[in-house]
Amino acid sequence: MPRNTNSNSESESRARSTNVNTAGTSTSAGPRSNVKQRLTAAQQHYIKELVRTSITNNHPSLTRKPDPVDFESYSDDFLRRYKDHYHIPMADNMTLRGYLLGSDLGSKTYSYKQNRPGSQNARVFKKDLASEVKKHFTAHTVKETECIPHFIYKVKSQKRRFKMEFKG
Repeated sequence: MPRNTNSNSESESRARSTNVNTAGTSTSAGPRSNVKQRLTAAQQHYIKELVRTSITNNHPSLTRKPDPVDFESYSDDFLRRYKDHYHIPMADNMTLRGYLLGSDLGSKTYSYKQNRPGSQNARVFKKDLASEVKKHFTAHTVKETECIPHFIYKVKSQKRRFKMEFKG
């Protein structure tokens, strides 16, 4: 007996052949009819959410870049170097050791006593240092007559510092 329909799998072809033989003239009685079923809105939303959470693309161009003025996302080392370079009058921020020594673990150490708020050399939190650096950065004016020649020199000389040489 020749088949009327093409099948992708054996199980579908068996189900169709048994339904045709038992149902006779009924075409929509089988579990699979020839009419395509449309997904409901809830099913579509579920599939979209599943795709959004399950499929990831880790290409570097698709990752969201941090805001350049969000100084809290910068490293402690960068904030310290900025503070030292521009001579911002503020104490250094706490390191991980400073946080540990500031807890009950280090309450009997010299560092704990030195970092108490109000003492002269007390360290500050990263958030405070980042806000001071941000204030300085936004208030700092850029002089194009200095900035552009320094940039061109760094590009040409592989990031060495600018030196003015007089030959004569």
